[in-house]
Amino acid sequence: MQDVIETNRLTLRPPVDADGEVVIGGFNDFDVVKWLANPPYPFRQSDLHLRLEDGSSRWPGLACIEHRGAMIGMVSAEPHFGYWLLKHAWGHGFATEAGRAMRDAAFHRGADYISSGYFAGNTASEAVLTKLGFQHVGESRQWCEARQQTLPHHDMWLDRSDWDAATA
Repeated sequence: MQDVIETNRLTLRPPVDADGEVVIGGFNDFDVVKWLANPPYPFRQSDLHLRLEDGSSRWPGLACIEHRGAMIGMVSAEPHFGYWLLKHAWGHGFATEAGRAMRDAAFHRGADYISSGYFAGNTASEAVLTKLGFQHVGESRQWCEARQQTLPHHDMWLDRSDWDAATA
């Protein structure tokens, strides 16, 4: 992510090296990381790779979510929508607000679709994705690194035409 996006309560901005401490703290909370596919648990400094060797972002579509100047999580929407929040930020609508902004930015940049999904049992993510207009398109099984097991996964999809119709 190269641009800064402001919403009513949040600032979405590119990650910087100083965010590493918050990422490590968030990914060392099993209640957070058990719903994510890739981060290992426990998460160590050596697992943190925000930048490539040339100094560019490892995840150019990834944004830090800030509330009142403090990082509370991260979000991405191109081509796959995903997010995580620190536990104290759960239940305040931040994921939906950040997700809406990233979803809209992705479609404004020309995305034709955004894929997403959630592990079975993650009713909070199911609610966020539904609010953002994602449709259930199937079920699969995906690896969860933190749990060290393959889990049932609900696959979701948001097509540009559905987004166009909803935002017209």
